[in-house]
Amino acid sequence: MQISIIGLDTFLEIIITEFFSYGVFRNEWRKFYVDKKAESIISLLKKLREVETLDTEEFRKMVGDPALFDLLTTKGYNDLAEQRISFNLESRLEISLIALEYGVDIEEVCKLLSWKEFEAFSKSVLEKNNYLCIQNFRFKHNQKRYEIDVVGLKEPLILCIDSKHYKKSGKSYVLRTYCKKQIERIEALSRALSLMVSKLRIIKWKEAKIIPLIVTLLAEEIDFSEVPIVPFFKLNSFITELPTHISEVYQIHTKLPEYTKLEDYKS
Repeated sequence: MQISIIGLDTFLEIIITEFFSYGVFRNEWRKFYVDKKAESIISLLKKLREVETLDTEEFRKMVGDPALFDLLTTKGYNDLAEQRISFNLESRLEISLIALEYGVDIEEVCKLLSWKEFEAFSKSVLEKNNYLCIQNFRFKHNQKRYEIDVVGLKEPLILCIDSKHYKKSGKSYVLRTYCKKQIERIEALSRALSLMVSKLRIIKWKEAKIIPLIVTLLAEEIDFSEVPIVPFFKLNSFITELPTHISEVYQIHTKLPEYTKLEDYKS
């Protein structure tokens, strides 16, 4: 009997050892732990659709994990005196990236963000880089109406930004369609530009380089040499480095006539 008891103990020890050595338990526990973090981040994003400021203790309980709490806190403004944490537009976008890192599906994240948020973010980045910005710029050419989400102006550059979400399924086709439409918009703009110098406040410009750009949550490894597709977190570096790499991006170079009281182009 003693031998059989020892044998049973040995057997259980082998099973447990093998279980841990192959990492079965460890991997399942890690997956559960990561999933819980992902759920916390999604809950936070949903909450931040309603409010911008949270009580620190409420925020701590919502997040649960101390390390995740510390990480997310760095994305907001922590008012230690008032024990409150505030999150702005950029904070929400950065938290969305963290959600993706924890395995949350990109489509689920995008449901919690609006293209208007990317639009507002793009405008703020351009303005920080001394661009004059016009949001939702509408114009007409050959009886057809066009709209560009954000136009950034800094002589001689005219950046035309389109803010987009996209689904995982068919993303290559969808992005190519976005690129094609954005090129159509800037081609129309280039042809109508001489009649809109006052509206765009570029009266004194002698030339313009019109550049299309798409800003999204993430950029996939897809080659779109004609239209740069920039993830929001790289937008600032793209803008600051653009003058150095201007010859590498798609653009329409347009000479502008001397301004002589041309009427603004009617949108």
